[in-house]
Amino acid sequence: MLKDGMLLYHGSYAAIDAIDLSKCVHGKDFGKGFYLTENHEQARSFITNSIRKARNTNNISVNQNYGFVSVFKYHKIDEDILTYSFETADRNWLWYVSMNRRKDLAERFVNRLDKRLLNAEIVIGKIANDTTNPTITAYLSGFYGDVESDTAVNFAISQLMPERLKNQFCFRTERAVKCLEKVEVLRYDQ
Repeated sequence: MLKDGMLLYHGSYAAIDAIDLSKCVHGKDFGKGFYLTENHEQARSFITNSIRKARNTNNISVNQNYGFVSVFKYHKIDEDILTYSFETADRNWLWYVSMNRRKDLAERFVNRLDKRLLNAEIVIGKIANDTTNPTITAYLSGFYGDVESDTAVNFAISQLMPERLKNQFCFRTERAVKCLEKVEVLRYDQ
């Protein structure tokens, strides 16, 4: 799924000239890391939400009405970088997203997940929609049934609607980030 020479896109209120993992936050689908998508339009659509969040945290002026899509090219390097790819949004995908979004409620899943996933430097899989936290909280609280039941898992996944979006690529370590070459940064007015 991740191929040498592949272009990946990051939409944000800020241009990304150099990736700094220390600025990445916890609580995202695949944990702390630098997120990209394989779809330029999807990255561009993320700008609006990024601007809103940056305004709310006073990281930018309330008057800023533009953002950027930073374009990177992936280069497979000689080192063996552990990559884990979810083929679909399934039970393990839901448990991993739940564990990263709501650690306080989902710690029990960590022992059920593939150790390769837990140690992965790059994680690839579907994006959950913007209603992720309320849906995951309801799921983990048992509102959809037992969290291990097919009924609860399938209902939670259907509410998260991951099938409507492309894959996201989470680069979680410095070694993984070294695989990315900045190509260009495009500005978009909102």
